[in-house]
Amino acid sequence: MGTFLSTPFWVQAQSDAKQVESEEVGADTKITVESMREQAKSEKVYVVEDKGRFTWRSTFDKKMDTPAAQYQLANETREKGRRKKAEQRMVYLYRRWPNSKQAPLAARARADMLYERKEWKKSFEAYQYLIDNYSGQMSNYDSALQRQYEIAEKIMKRRRLRWIFGGYRAPEYAVEYFESVVRNGPQWSRAPEAQFMVGKCNQGAKEYELAISAYEVVGYRYPDSDFAEEAAWQQIQCYLKLRKDFPDAPEILDRMLTATTVFLSTYPKSGYRTEIIKLRNELYEVKAQQIFDEAAFYAKVPKEPEAAIIYYQKLIDEFPKSELVPDAYERIAELEKILALPIRARTPDAPRSRPIPFTKGHQDVEG
Repeated sequence: MGTFLSTPFWVQAQSDAKQVESEEVGADTKITVESMREQAKSEKVYVVEDKGRFTWRSTFDKKMDTPAAQYQLANETREKGRRKKAEQRMVYLYRRWPNSKQAPLAARARADMLYERKEWKKSFEAYQYLIDNYSGQMSNYDSALQRQYEIAEKIMKRRRLRWIFGGYRAPEYAVEYFESVVRNGPQWSRAPEAQFMVGKCNQGAKEYELAISAYEVVGYRYPDSDFAEEAAWQQIQCYLKLRKDFPDAPEILDRMLTATTVFLSTYPKSGYRTEIIKLRNELYEVKAQQIFDEAAFYAKVPKEPEAAIIYYQKLIDEFPKSELVPDAYERIAELEKILALPIRARTPDAPRSRPIPFTKGHQDVEG
């Protein structure tokens, strides 16, 4: 934090000096300018002081006068096994001298000590602080990402409330941690795996739409990675879950067909090929059945046999390999016979209702 310790004489002296020199005056004036400069330099005008915020915890702790001495003290404390005290002294160092060369070392040491103490959340935040503030001064950036990834995995697998029937897992809590890893190192070697785990956590939490989005990112951002094919397959599994929850949603069916088409074209030699072809055949019949049902509906409506024929023909054209094609041909033949009849003969008479007798009261109403 910078602090002004005197009057702004140096600023005014500089301004006056530039103005006099620009006018190119004589030697006497230049001597005056030089004297003004010397007088200004002799003033202790501005001092940069690396001073961070203090805490009550560090107020009464032992402190050194230089960052090097403070770092040595914190390391000695750490070697004695007093990790908590060493952590506090590391924190004091990078807050007191944030621009010193020991600051990134102290920030890394503190994050490592928290990791060793299995304080996962605090450790992850400490590594994030290190990356946010000293990414350009770190000696091994990938190792910090590796630690963050490991913490995210531990949070994903952690069982909560173990005393109730062994506890339960909540993988959705790890989503933000894996997302941070991807943001911190989008080109890191394990970034595709971290992005894949974002989808896996959402899938485990039954957030299928979020999982599909995360798996799609793996495909278009890391298409050559080992996780791209598995992400595409898990994307289809999520669609199956959504279809089970919403069986009458045509949009989900169309998206699933698109996903299977993209999969087969992208990974023609995949081990999942046989299963996907079988799934596509089932979806093929589902789509054909939908058109067949629409045609059957119009066939039952009086004066609409032409519309029914159009839909049966649509089924034949769009799904020629469907099991319903023979039935569609048979229905078309029946409807064409009906169309060959005269209009009055092919239109059934509407049933006549029984007239209601006029009554004056409930006693005259027929039972």
